[in-house]
Amino acid sequence: MDLDKYKYFNLQISNSAVEIQINRPEKKNAFNPEMVYELCDIWEIIESNSNIKLGILRSISTEFFSAGADLKELIPLLTGDLKPKSKFESDLLKDKLLDKFYRKDKTYYKPIIGYASGYCLAGGFELLLSCDFLIVDENTKIGLPETTLGLIPAGGGISRISEALSRSLSLEILINSKNVDLEKLLYSGIINEIVNRNNVDDVIKNYTKKVTDSSQKTVELLMANIDNLQKIDLKEKFNLEDRLLNELLDE
Repeated sequence: MDLDKYKYFNLQISNSAVEIQINRPEKKNAFNPEMVYELCDIWEIIESNSNIKLGILRSISTEFFSAGADLKELIPLLTGDLKPKSKFESDLLKDKLLDKFYRKDKTYYKPIIGYASGYCLAGGFELLLSCDFLIVDENTKIGLPETTLGLIPAGGGISRISEALSRSLSLEILINSKNVDLEKLLYSGIINEIVNRNNVDDVIKNYTKKVTDSSQKTVELLMANIDNLQKIDLKEKFNLEDRLLNELLDE
């Protein structure tokens, strides 16, 4: 795995985990087409590399996770106001790379720990929501202000939030939110932990150990089926649990 081939992401591998640092600080990590292309490639490498058990997504800065989509480079391309000028831009439209970017297009079998500090807005929050374990510190500012631009949180935000929350709380967050109460997100199950910034590395290590100490086969089975379990009734859930256990025992 070539760790230095990406322009906007810094990669480090340690103990079967790959840490992915978003690195476009001059734009507060706003996503341009090349960043979308690069992260999609990273997701695929994590899934296909048998030596990697999980990923850790964070920012190079503690002042911001991401400001979301670049309003000058990415949004006009998606609305058709700009024509593709590069391979990245053409591929983004042709291959629906945003679905891969937000991990919407298929089931992923290796968990991603997402850690946000500072501003985590719009598509940046939606990227955090695409992770499997969500950690924020007390200084994180989460919001979805897209409706002020005549847009909606279409990077998985509407689906993931409405699936987890009540109708009223979903609307509170989806309509022009700028600083969502972190405690509400914690108690509703959207995020796993609110941590002190000084302790975040220890918390991430604990989550990493949960995964690396587990059987990769069982983690992959849970990752593949947890979404299905959330969409079926309790009796069917029990039946699916039995089938998964039998699948493991039959090996």
